[in-house]
Amino acid sequence: MPYLLLLLLSLGHGIVDVCGSSLPMLLPVLKSQYHLTYTALGQVVFIFNLSSSLIQPVFGVASDRRSCRWLMPLGCILAAAIALVGLIPNYGWIIICVLLCGIGVAAYHPEGAKQSFLISGEHQAAAQSIYTIGGNLGAGLGPIVATLLLAMSGMKGIIWLIIPNMLVAVLIMYQLPVLSQLGRERESQCRQIERKSVGSSTWSIVTILVLICTIRSIIYTCVTTFIPLYMMNDLGESRFLTGLCLSGFLLTGVLGSAIAGPLADRWGRNKILFFSFLVAIPPLLLLPYTKGILSLIMACWSGFAIIASFGITVVIAQELIPGQVGLASGLILGFASAVAALGVLMFGAIADARGVGFVLKLVSILPVIPLALTFALPKE
Repeated sequence: MPYLLLLLLSLGHGIVDVCGSSLPMLLPVLKSQYHLTYTALGQVVFIFNLSSSLIQPVFGVASDRRSCRWLMPLGCILAAAIALVGLIPNYGWIIICVLLCGIGVAAYHPEGAKQSFLISGEHQAAAQSIYTIGGNLGAGLGPIVATLLLAMSGMKGIIWLIIPNMLVAVLIMYQLPVLSQLGRERESQCRQIERKSVGSSTWSIVTILVLICTIRSIIYTCVTTFIPLYMMNDLGESRFLTGLCLSGFLLTGVLGSAIAGPLADRWGRNKILFFSFLVAIPPLLLLPYTKGILSLIMACWSGFAIIASFGITVVIAQELIPGQVGLASGLILGFASAVAALGVLMFGAIADARGVGFVLKLVSILPVIPLALTFALPKE
């Protein structure tokens, strides 16, 4: 297995997710700078989630039909549009930059997951784990990077995000011929499998899996969106502690993913899915009622549990429809998040009416739904 290439794909995954995950830390600054309501901030998050998620299956289908490796360097470049937020004059340009960043994220994810699959040989789970961990690390580091840049130079400091994106884009472009050569045989096999029809029962299972991932994405996005606003505006916590809690939520997900993969291979994926949602309930219930170090502990605990199952669900989907690996990755990594974006928009309106704390209390009971749906998945 070509570990260096996988690490490069994982690095690209991390770079685009740094850009996307920096957005929540920018929201409090944007709110005060442009006097935005929570509904307006919800619209910003909605635009990002919609653009970064809904069109992922479209990119995935295109990738299944023909080679689209160039989407990866393009995704890195477009994701860097978030770096321009600190230089723009009004709310309209914020939307445009967030939209371009989202499209970049959408372009990279399914193609990166597909290329990891194609060059993995017989180590598909390990390759997907490496690719997923890169994204989780990027998502966790994004708030820290944004916090440091804001502390050093204010909103204009975000422009420095452009540099690593461009460097990684060039590195991936340089390796495209190697990726093409290594993945050619596996890609041909996938296209042969694609010609075989997938039964309606399989698509029913895929639908249940997408629903599970959608609820999980609602929880994930609501926590990453509203925790910074709740801690800074309602609890009066420092930007440093807020960024630490958000990064703790995301970075402990890396540990969760690393542990959940081997456990799923040993004990079964459905069991690990079930327990990941079960373990997430207590910290989510306690999070709105804690401050200081307890907030950090609850954030880390909930992130560990919620994010642990991301890689597992991608592998399940890829195995259900092996001839459409790009589509499978797009549905799990993208479409579910796009539908979840509608939920975040709704929760933004609820936050204006009832407060952010009330929203976090509602979110804390959502894991019960996917927990129950795991029983509808076929036995292993």
